[in-house]
Amino acid sequence: MTSAGSDGDAPSGTPQPIDPKNPDGPAPLSRGELQDRAIHGASWTLVNVIFGVGVGFLVNILLARVLGVVDYGRLAYLTMIIGLAGSIAGMGVGSGTLQFGAKAHSAGRRTEVQSLLSKSQGFRLMVAAPIMTVVVVALVRVDWVLLVLAVVFGIWVSAFFAGAATCLGIENKTAGGAKNALVINLLTQVAVVLAAVTVGTSDSIWAARIIVGALGAGTAMVLISPWYRRAVLRPTFPWGFPEGFWRFALPTAAAGLVGSLLSNRSEVAVLTWMSAEHAAGIFALAYGLSAHLFSPAQALIGPLIPAVSGLHEVDPSAVGRALGRTLRSAATVAGALMATIMPSLALLIPLIYGAEFAEVSPVMLVLAMGGAISILGGPLSAFVAARLQGSRLFRVSVISLALNVGLMVPLIPIIGIWGAVVGNIAGTLGQTVALLRGEVRTLGVSPRSVVADLLPIGVGGFVGWVVWWGMGLIGLSAVASAVLGGVAGGVLFLSVLAVARVGLTMGDVNAIRRAVPRIARGPGGHLLTLLGRRVG
Repeated sequence: MTSAGSDGDAPSGTPQPIDPKNPDGPAPLSRGELQDRAIHGASWTLVNVIFGVGVGFLVNILLARVLGVVDYGRLAYLTMIIGLAGSIAGMGVGSGTLQFGAKAHSAGRRTEVQSLLSKSQGFRLMVAAPIMTVVVVALVRVDWVLLVLAVVFGIWVSAFFAGAATCLGIENKTAGGAKNALVINLLTQVAVVLAAVTVGTSDSIWAARIIVGALGAGTAMVLISPWYRRAVLRPTFPWGFPEGFWRFALPTAAAGLVGSLLSNRSEVAVLTWMSAEHAAGIFALAYGLSAHLFSPAQALIGPLIPAVSGLHEVDPSAVGRALGRTLRSAATVAGALMATIMPSLALLIPLIYGAEFAEVSPVMLVLAMGGAISILGGPLSAFVAARLQGSRLFRVSVISLALNVGLMVPLIPIIGIWGAVVGNIAGTLGQTVALLRGEVRTLGVSPRSVVADLLPIGVGGFVGWVVWWGMGLIGLSAVASAVLGGVAGGVLFLSVLAVARVGLTMGDVNAIRRAVPRIARGPGGHLLTLLGRRVG
């Protein structure tokens, strides 16, 4: 078993242990090995996210000041188009390959994984890439040189290397994937900065981000196991997938497409199409900041997806307990961020981004509530996907999108940007509640315990709003208000958790501490202990 302090990813050239009963592949993974790989992957993902948030925050300041509100919204719109094209063309093949591949790999069925990887790679190159090309050419209006670069790198080069990233998830090598992503993120941000200071247009920045990101994805090839690398590099015709593959993949793809529309992509698009470009820029920055705020909590979720899938295969009885711990951890971390960082960031926005973006603060505070709720949607979707219930994900996503669009379209002409905010929150809340109700019933979890597990989100949101409002009344400088507000929010949040006896159990604290990078385990451990007052 891999120890908590070792690298859970075997070197790419090192063969895995062979099961005597299954000589064609690696030995099945135990529950402990799945847990250790998920924890180690979460640790490195957290390092990547903390680094990425810091660098991304600084780069976003530069972009906002260089582009201004309207062009910042255009950059968000262009990013939306290529992401939306990918969701349409992928047809859930990536999600299906990850789920079916993770189960087969966990059970040691290497040949089955190889076949699946070759077929999925063939699908990307023979089906998905041509569809994406048509969509992007039809919808994107930029200089023809930039459009050609976007198609070549953002679509075809990305499709050629995409199988490597999927394979890292299948092999539970999320730690290696996070290390690779850290380097690629740095190179991408450097390219974005160069484009911003030399050309200074949203179109050039969009193209630079696409080109470097696509090239960097290829470095993941060196991290995957040799027998899987050969399969990725040898695409075959995309037919003969495992039984049940398309029944899971297609509804999951539709759910993913709808989920993309539930994010800032739909709001920015609708605001842009309604000729509210200024509001689109404000919304894009507010949503981006709320996403930055909760990135550390989201980092702990990514490695869960292949781990939960494998857990369903090797120890189904442990899934209910895993859900409870996941909800408590996500809710407590999100609540702490809302009580401390959220009000401080809102107080600093006019100083950092300029008076042109002063409207962002209240919008960001409301969207942060939705961002905290959406953190729960990630792990809940992972638990549903592990049972291959793609159709359920699709139904929930459609209902949520209907709430979003049904409120947003009529409200934007009346209340402007707040109509988009209301639609976003309603869609996110509807999706999370629907998924949560289903998991509570399926896994037999006590609704009362779920409410207690999620209470820190409400506490954090309330404290954050009180701190922001109170600091505004005091009238100190922006920096002084942000520092004092963050400290006050932290004290209030911890006090309420202690009195209400909610938050993390000590078992949760010990599990999360293993996912924290070693350099941060000293101060991080003390903070986690404060959050772990709940008895249970």
